[in-house]
Amino acid sequence: MDDQAFLQALESRALPVSAFNHRAHLLAAWAYCRRYGGREAAARCAHSLSRYAMAKGVADKYHHTLTMALLAILYTRVAERPELRDDWDAFCAACPDIVDDARSAVLAYYSAERLDHDSARRAFVEPDIQPLPTGGLLH
Repeated sequence: MDDQAFLQALESRALPVSAFNHRAHLLAAWAYCRRYGGREAAARCAHSLSRYAMAKGVADKYHHTLTMALLAILYTRVAERPELRDDWDAFCAACPDIVDDARSAVLAYYSAERLDHDSARRAFVEPDIQPLPTGGLLH
């Protein structure tokens, strides 16, 4: 399935829960990044992911701060290396930290205590270690 078909399945809630793993979350973020500017892409992605989780009865798995932090990191990397915008496999190869252990990538910005707090799951909280990169969200 190409990324456009993937987004259609996600947005229509036709995508089976069994097919929606971490890599699928990243594919959604990357696919939105290809189509929209950073802020709009991030807003659309977070909206789609949270609505999908609610519709599928797994709303407790959606973590807003983790999602937004990953989007900031991912979109900044794509802004710094535009060739990654059009090649999913190249993106994955260039960003193994996000693909293999996204939580660790986010923990460079957040303490585990702050990231694991329930308020961070429900709404965005600012990082407490260092500011998130914002370059990708400004384009």
